[in-house]
Amino acid sequence: MFFVLSKILNVLFSPLIWIFFLGIASILMKKRFRKPLQLVAVFVLLFFSNNAIFQIVIRSWEPVTISPEVLPEEHRTIVVLGGMISENEHNGLPRFAQSSDRFWQAFYLLKTGFADSLLISGGLGTFFDDQCPEGELWKDYLKKTGLLNDKIFFESSSRNTYENAVKSAAVFENRRWTKKIILVTSGFHVPRAKACFEKQGFEVAVFPADPVANTRPLQWKDYLMPSAGVMESWGLLLREWGGWIMYKLNGYI
Repeated sequence: MFFVLSKILNVLFSPLIWIFFLGIASILMKKRFRKPLQLVAVFVLLFFSNNAIFQIVIRSWEPVTISPEVLPEEHRTIVVLGGMISENEHNGLPRFAQSSDRFWQAFYLLKTGFADSLLISGGLGTFFDDQCPEGELWKDYLKKTGLLNDKIFFESSSRNTYENAVKSAAVFENRRWTKKIILVTSGFHVPRAKACFEKQGFEVAVFPADPVANTRPLQWKDYLMPSAGVMESWGLLLREWGGWIMYKLNGYI
């Protein structure tokens, strides 16, 4: 039930949806309410399309990327969270999302000796989805490309971050691995993911990937030029905040 409710509510965490409903309301409401609603819609548009404002907020939320050298030496197992690939229905091959940076950063840590093993945790996280689970997609892709080895493991039944943590814990217990991990996920997702894994008894060192925050200084256009892409990034962050609140209320973190 929580999984279904969370997916439905996610739709509402979008400034574009707010502007749409404000516009509809300004048409349907009585005349004296129309101008205030239109002004609110304009404010929402200008505020949530301003990259400078967004960068200030995201940089206070998202942990900065770090050098592998600062990772604790005793943390030798990587857990990388799903949400990276989906199945292309036309040819069955994986379609890589921007968040697939999670895997390639984790793979780098494994191949360069900063870790001894890697667990990919991810199943199907959408409704009415008969695609191959994400973990299985990764396994097939790595096998066919010659990248699969006996240091890479898969958990393919989790649907969200909470289940990532719970089902990863089961893998660790079955294999009798120490629960000191390097957690790799997108930077904006780190606070909630880290809290979920700590709730399941893990000692977590994080290695953020796929940063949303700019890695360059702000420029004049960031302050003055509206950006539709920034509104989409706000939706991503707002959904993450909503997920944090819901997880907290349900005792997942």
